[in-house]
Amino acid sequence: MKTANLTFRCELNLKIVKKNFYFIEPLEDLDEVQKIIVHHTSRTQMNAEECHEFHQKVRGWSGIGYNFFIEKDGTIVEGRGFHVGAHAYGHNRNSIGICLTGDFDIELPTSSQFSSFLQLCHHIMRLYNLEPHQVIGHRELAGVKKSCPGLLFNVNQMRDDIKGYIHSSI
Repeated sequence: MKTANLTFRCELNLKIVKKNFYFIEPLEDLDEVQKIIVHHTSRTQMNAEECHEFHQKVRGWSGIGYNFFIEKDGTIVEGRGFHVGAHAYGHNRNSIGICLTGDFDIELPTSSQFSSFLQLCHHIMRLYNLEPHQVIGHRELAGVKKSCPGLLFNVNQMRDDIKGYIHSSI
């Protein structure tokens, strides 16, 4: 079933596509956001619609678990937006989950993807007064056994890139 896509722009001229996903249960408001958690799909090809369907039909969740999803072409798709996610057990109420399409155990994000990721992080960090050290990879959470966001995704370099992006945007 096709749904209408809406596009909106944030204060930083950030383009976010809203797919009008149907969620089985009502979405809840986030608590105070304390971090951004970065994920990958661990599949080389998976778009936001496929992720939404996978989370509903295979995982049994209400819908896509990520707050935002970044396609390989750099398109940012709103998943749960600024509502409680289902992306990091025990951290969903106070974090924003950003997922990038790809298996970063065997490939790197595209330059368009990473550019959109930096813009989106900057926007969320400004909204919630977060610092680069509060942007973490899923694997950095206690008890997580996965490589997420992938073995080739250097989370320390990511934070340095975020610092550089913020500095260049001032």
